Amino acid sequence: MLKELISECTDYDFKSNLESEKPRSWLKSVSAFANGTGGTLFFGVKSPDDIPGIAEPQVASDRISELVNERISPKPIYSLRPIREGNAVVLALFVPPGRSTPYYYRADGVCVAYIRSGNESVECPPHILNELVLKGEGKTYDLVATGYRKSDYSFSILQSMFYERTMTRFKENDFVSFGLADQDGMLTNAGLLLADSNPIRHCRLFATQWNGTNKVGEEEVLDDREFSGSLLKQYNEALSFFRTHTRSRWHKEAGETVYEPDYDEEAIAEALVNGIIHRDYNNPGAEVCLNIYADRIEITSPGGMFSGEKVPEHVDYEMESMRRNPVIADLFWRMRLMNRRGSGLENITEKTNRLFHDGKNHVIYSVSPSFFRVRIDNANYEAGEEQAEKTALPTDRATAILSIMRVNPRATMQELSAETGIPERTISREIALLKENGRLKVKGKTSAKTWVVVD
Repeated sequence: MLKELISECTDYDFKSNLESEKPRSWLKSVSAFANGTGGTLFFGVKSPDDIPGIAEPQVASDRISELVNERISPKPIYSLRPIREGNAVVLALFVPPGRSTPYYYRADGVCVAYIRSGNESVECPPHILNELVLKGEGKTYDLVATGYRKSDYSFSILQSMFYERTMTRFKENDFVSFGLADQDGMLTNAGLLLADSNPIRHCRLFATQWNGTNKVGEEEVLDDREFSGSLLKQYNEALSFFRTHTRSRWHKEAGETVYEPDYDEEAIAEALVNGIIHRDYNNPGAEVCLNIYADRIEITSPGGMFSGEKVPEHVDYEMESMRRNPVIADLFWRMRLMNRRGSGLENITEKTNRLFHDGKNHVIYSVSPSFFRVRIDNANYEAGEEQAEKTALPTDRATAILSIMRVNPRATMQELSAETGIPERTISREIALLKENGRLKVKGKTSAKTWVVVD
């Protein structure tokens, strides 16, 4: 049976012996399994191909139970059973996901909670620990009451958008019934996040269009924006950014115009909604990011799967849904901004893959304890297209820009835009191409920048 496990991973941990003198080496995995999706510790196993076994399984079993009950707090539920592998006896300690999180290792003068990261048990970072505390109390971040009064904030974006999408007015008592405020008129975190002037600064959304397929210096940024305020406002602005920086090709077929968009807009909208409603707002050091490259879009959101469930790279089926922010998720669902619960990833995959007609998968999901990322391929991108554009002769716009730079080597983006009538972000793109093609060099930085035209 053990040979089928292949190696240590998120769900399994091997220990060649009990290590009763230094039990923290394996008790931290007990803490991590209980704080996550559960797992099994195998004692008497170095690897699936090297199984020395446990010499005195009953003695070891008693000691394992004693150490778990003594040093893990609160006491987790677990099961311990012997397994015979050939001539060896292995002890399997199974720890299911716990309900009274966080589970701490309390001994040696420390009190530490652990989580699994790949095949290791690591100390739980503060933002995940905060989430485990709320989870153990049967609460979620968005339902926690704040010290902000509802009467001090406006909700015009929420009210107008709710009416536009549901044809129903958002009434005063809806704030309480939907979980945005309590009976005393104090906003919950959900209510605060949906206020027009949302004061939670770390809930911003960053959007960037890159000149190419990688992040290579500031000159590769064609446009970037930072969106704050109501989550609904952030969603609308991010979707508008996407529409501005992607395109749709077309061709004639049987006398009709057939449009071929880079991306399925509904799939991108669903991915943005997922990033906003499922993000971990306990983590003040991370933001939702929308990155548009020549060949793909990547949307990254703070927080792994709230359920701890592992997500395969390719999701083409309905998954069980456990919502990190159920109040916010429910409101977005009522406004028809997201599909029915559990089908979001499947919809993103299905709608994107329809554009390619090649039977392959073009959506990749990746998850870590702290981040969730979705990569969506550009249906119109062709390898070599980007390089061909970079090595092409200067466009009329580029020629106009170079003419001004020859006369005024210190010209700013604003001055170039004013004299040519070309938007600044387009000028930025042309400059990047000219530099890549060796037609333009830059000396100095920021305010001391000087353009050098190469003829």
